[in-house]
Amino acid sequence: MHGSSDRSYLWIRVFAAPILLGAATITGLLAALLWGTAGQYVAWVTVGAPVLVIASAWVRCRTKKTGQLSPIRRGK
Repeated sequence: MHGSSDRSYLWIRVFAAPILLGAATITGLLAALLWGTAGQYVAWVTVGAPVLVIASAWVRCRTKKTGQLSPIRRGK
């Protein structure tokens, strides 16, 4: 197998966001432990970022082109 620049670009596109969210979360947790009161505010933002990303992805997935949420199908 031989590597190409397309493969490295694809790797970056796939894993960049999760790596950044993980680094931000770890930074927020350490800030809450080490920085006192100011660290608590940093922690709220950085630890809440993955929750906001997941919520926005869920809403985007459930939203139709008309801009309304699609109903959740349960059962048969």
